Amino acid sequence: MTQLPRPITIADVAQQAQVSAMTVSNVINNKPNVRPQTRQRVLDAIAQTGYRVNPMARALAGGRGRILSVVTRQINLPYASEVLMGAAEAAERLDYDLAVLMRGTRTASDLSVMGRLSVGALLVQPDHHDHLGAGQVPEHVISVDGPSARPLSVDNYGGARQAMTHLLGLGHTRIAIITGALAFRVDPLTGAHSADSDRDDAAERLRAYHDALREADVKVPRSYVQDGDYRKASGEAATRVLLGLRRPPTAIFASSDAMAVGAIHAAQDLGLSVPRDVSVVGFDNFPIAAQTRPALTTVRQPLHEMGSLAIHMLVDLAEGRAVSMPPPFPTELIVRESTAPPAHHAPSH
Repeated sequence: MTQLPRPITIADVAQQAQVSAMTVSNVINNKPNVRPQTRQRVLDAIAQTGYRVNPMARALAGGRGRILSVVTRQINLPYASEVLMGAAEAAERLDYDLAVLMRGTRTASDLSVMGRLSVGALLVQPDHHDHLGAGQVPEHVISVDGPSARPLSVDNYGGARQAMTHLLGLGHTRIAIITGALAFRVDPLTGAHSADSDRDDAAERLRAYHDALREADVKVPRSYVQDGDYRKASGEAATRVLLGLRRPPTAIFASSDAMAVGAIHAAQDLGLSVPRDVSVVGFDNFPIAAQTRPALTTVRQPLHEMGSLAIHMLVDLAEGRAVSMPPPFPTELIVRESTAPPAHHAPSH
């Protein structure tokens, strides 16, 4: 059996440079207590031996170097993966490494650990609000959709208004909404909510829904507002309730693409056609939106760009430069095949 080559170690570098392993470690971790001539000899030995620094090992040794942390709930969820793709590309361009920690809930101790490992951390929250207040988040943390002294956000209200303007413009008046996971108490009939909830994505989208209907002088029953949690299954369940009403909606605005896909599947399972019998709009513009049948009309939020900007901001903080917070990122309505004018004879039960 062919034997794999032995990996190059710090001991090999030390032997090549004729110094101790501790000196090599001090050079790798950029410690100041190494003479310039010795430092250069070690760097030359690293190049000659082909030794590759393990960034996590360097972090654990206390030399945080050029490492940034990412704390997220689940890396394979579309929301998180889109943000992380932008973050990873930016980190590579800036010659920083990313260390990823996945946890079910955020805690101050989690972020404290990441603070010891890295020079900055990106907090990504793809669906639920974690048990962590902004006051518990260290200054070196930037969040995307979460508590932080430096949160990045999108124009949720404006994006939802774009979706509603599109549906109203097509002639729909029987428009339902499947909300996201509301972190604050919101009146489902009026959209009234506490002052603090303007930081809650789901509440902002629900407020835009009510405002658009009110301005268009359109009244809908309370049953047209169904709770969801951003997941596909909740979109399916809510749509079955909506389409089972005596006077079902002709259009559904789902507060996430996953719930919108669930809405399409539920309608199709009931023998209805999208968009002939019911139009569906989502919010996110994940890759699945263009792949589902019919292709999903949705509101694009620039998650890739947000991940990239977050990394640039973290690097600025780490390198002592001033950071200013941008306004909420603009959204864009992407019109595809899942919306159309209401049929003359909308389905009813």
